[in-house]
Amino acid sequence: MRKELSRLIELDREVGLLAHIDALLGWDQQTFMPSKAVDERSEQIAYIESLAHDKLVAPEIGELLASLGSTTAAPAGDPSLAAREGAYLRVLRREYDRAVKMPTELVGELAGATSLAQAAWIEAREKNDFPAFAPHLERMIELKKRQAACLSDGKGSGEADASPYDALLDLFEPGGTEASIALVFSGLRRDLVALLGTIRSRPQVDDSCLHRPCPAERQAAVSAWLMGLLSYDESRGRLDTVAHPFTTTLGVDDVRITTRYLEDFFPSSLFSTVHEAGHALYEQGIAPGPEYARTRLHDASSMAVHESQSRMWENMVGRSGTFWKGNYARLAELSGDTLRGVGPETFVKAINKVEPSLIRTEADEVTYALHVILRFELESELIAGRLAVRDLPSAWNAKMKDLLGVVPPDDASGCLQDVHWSAGLFGYFPSYALGNLYAAQFWSAMKRELPDVDSSIESGNLKPLLSWLRANIHEPGATYLPGELVQRVTGSSLDPSHFVKYLNEKYSRIYDF
Repeated sequence: MRKELSRLIELDREVGLLAHIDALLGWDQQTFMPSKAVDERSEQIAYIESLAHDKLVAPEIGELLASLGSTTAAPAGDPSLAAREGAYLRVLRREYDRAVKMPTELVGELAGATSLAQAAWIEAREKNDFPAFAPHLERMIELKKRQAACLSDGKGSGEADASPYDALLDLFEPGGTEASIALVFSGLRRDLVALLGTIRSRPQVDDSCLHRPCPAERQAAVSAWLMGLLSYDESRGRLDTVAHPFTTTLGVDDVRITTRYLEDFFPSSLFSTVHEAGHALYEQGIAPGPEYARTRLHDASSMAVHESQSRMWENMVGRSGTFWKGNYARLAELSGDTLRGVGPETFVKAINKVEPSLIRTEADEVTYALHVILRFELESELIAGRLAVRDLPSAWNAKMKDLLGVVPPDDASGCLQDVHWSAGLFGYFPSYALGNLYAAQFWSAMKRELPDVDSSIESGNLKPLLSWLRANIHEPGATYLPGELVQRVTGSSLDPSHFVKYLNEKYSRIYDF
């Protein structure tokens, strides 16, 4: 390895250390930090993120990238470099080019405002008090608009009519644009609405068995069992409870997950744990080579690819009749009286009931993407300035009625239900629906290569599936852009038809059509 590249990695790892310290502060804020500590915590986070930004934009990094032939036009650098070296330079060049467009002061402002907004969101949701949160949301939107202006530099995605929202989307899905995602979502909406109409014409599923009381300690036992089945390495992570479940990476060997226990609806914790463990398995499996540990290459290909892993484990495994055929008895035992008298077939139908609902994280697979489309449309309106924050609750309720036929009774179950906007994650929501599309396409490829995988899943042996994911998706990390990765793994570009086919086949069995 050339000495210039070794030096780049050394500098990159310093930035990575600060990122992990920042993640630790954020994890603590959402799990154990006392509520009155929020003001100083916001200053701590702002300081760390500003320091990390200054290190990333240091002139030495730009000089080293240039010496290796990496430019904005040719990010992979000198063609004589090894493929993995070129991939690393491309990833670092992308991050460097973005960082140099961002003033350190704005980075600090964003970090501090985010910490305060998240604390305000938690309290506002608990009290159903949107007006109390509105000023924080207005501040976040103002800062994200400034960020978008800096990142797009008047160019956006390269198109003359690119929107400011494109620059925010690109943070999570490289190359994603408002126009391209809107086109995908338009077709997806059509197919989902058609499937939903068919399902509604059939006799409906009774899911009352899922609403029996289940003590938190029972749910914790179920979570521990599921984490073991999935091979989540608890020596490299831990599980805690929060208001809104998430996964965070505090180090190469410290990937933490969270869940929440609702005693009157225990599947919430069951599937939250599996979902977040799916994210963590990806993080724990990234291994582009020891020389790239704690560098930009030791990261996901994109947030949509990340979501493909959590959604695959949650839905294609965790909600499948195949999995519960061999594992239901243990679940019934761990949950105590909750599932007494409920058979596996009844349980599988119940956890796959299709019914338009208020809460995205509890939505079924058919209506879930409609929740995401709603958020995509609203946040693009907010960033464009076509929707005022004060009008968000009414706009939210109107879209809920239009897309799902339900109207939230209050803002806590409406526009206050998600943490993302308080966290400044504008542009993140599309990743959830795109993740479903990637997951279905990866699943199709995996089934072709592992024809006996169903029998393994039924027996509770999930290691063949995990090994396939490790080799094809996890280990490369950020080596490949998402479009490159899906082409490499499946032999074709992203194709939503895999997801639509999967849903139709699954729900035709459940609803007998």
